[in-house]
Amino acid sequence: MKNKFLLSFIIAFLLLTSLYAQSPKDSLILITYNVENFFHPDDDPATNDNEFTPNGTYMWTNSRAIRKAVKIARVINSIAEASHYPDIIGFCEIEGSEAANILLSYGKLKNRGYRLVNLDTRDGRGIATVIIYRHDRLCLVDSTTIDCNVPSEDFNTRKILHCTFTHGRDTLHVLENHWPSRSGGVAKSAWRRNHVATMLKNYCDSILALSADAKIVIMGDLNETADSEEIHDVLGARKEGPVYFNISETDPHGHLSYCYRGKWSTIDHIIVSRSIKESCSPKFEVFKPTFLLEQDFYNNSYKPFRTYIGQKYNDGYSDHLPVKLTIAF
Repeated sequence: MKNKFLLSFIIAFLLLTSLYAQSPKDSLILITYNVENFFHPDDDPATNDNEFTPNGTYMWTNSRAIRKAVKIARVINSIAEASHYPDIIGFCEIEGSEAANILLSYGKLKNRGYRLVNLDTRDGRGIATVIIYRHDRLCLVDSTTIDCNVPSEDFNTRKILHCTFTHGRDTLHVLENHWPSRSGGVAKSAWRRNHVATMLKNYCDSILALSADAKIVIMGDLNETADSEEIHDVLGARKEGPVYFNISETDPHGHLSYCYRGKWSTIDHIIVSRSIKESCSPKFEVFKPTFLLEQDFYNNSYKPFRTYIGQKYNDGYSDHLPVKLTIAF
C-alpha cells in the first residue's frame, strides 16, 4: 500500500513540474505615445512654454489639461481591456514631470500602480520624454538620460530617457526617444535626426558590448519612417536586423500611426535587440480604436482625433496613435 501511495505521489509530482515547465512566459506590454503638446498650464520661467498657458496663444487652462489627462487615461484603460494594464508607458511631447503628474493624478493612473521616472529630459520649450511603469510588476534599478544637444549649432532637443528594469531574473533596457522635428523641411532638418541616431546607436552598442544578450527596447516618435537613412542606415535598425530589429511596420492589420495631409505613415517606432527578437516573441500593434479618429477631409477618410487643429482647440486626444509592444518575458 505504501509503495502504491509513493508511486502515485511521484507521478503527480512529475505531472505538476512538467506543467510548470511548459507554462507560458509572462507577457510584458510596452506603449509609446506622442500625446501632442501636453503641457502643465503654469508658466515655467526656465522654458519657452508661454503659448500653452491660460493667457497664451492656445489658451491652455487647468481644466483643459485635466480633460486631456482623462482622455489619455481612457486610452490606457482601453488598451488594458484586451489584456492587462501596460507595464511600461513612454510619453512624447509632454511637459516633463509637471504634466505627467496631472496625468497620474487626474487620469487616476496612480490607482493602477504607476510610478513616474522623474528625470529632466526637456528641450527649450519644456517638451520632454517621460516613462511611467507599474511598480508592482517591475523594479526600476537605474535611470539616466542621453544628452543629444549640440551647443555649437544652437541645437536643443529632448534627451533620450534610458530606464533599466528587472522582471524576475530578467533585465530590460528601455530607451524612450523623441527625435527632432522636420521643422524647416525634411532635408534641412535631417542632420539633427542623424546626430541623435548616431548617439543612440553608440550608446546601445555600448550596452551590447557589456552583454551581447542584453534585452533592449528603443521606442518613441523618431519623426522618420522605417526606410529613412537615419533609422535604416545610421541606427542600423532594420526589419531583419542583424543587431537592431525594427518591428514598427508589422501591425497585423496594416495600421499606421500618423497622418499628415491625408497621408498615413508610421513615425512612432519600436525597435528591439536580437535577444528580444529571438527569445521574447515580440508583437507590434498600432492601437486604433474609433474614438481616437475623426473625419479627414483631405481624402474623405479618417485621421487621429487631435487636441488642436492649428490654433483652434479641437478637444481631441493626439495627432499620433499609440503603438504597443507585447513580449513574452
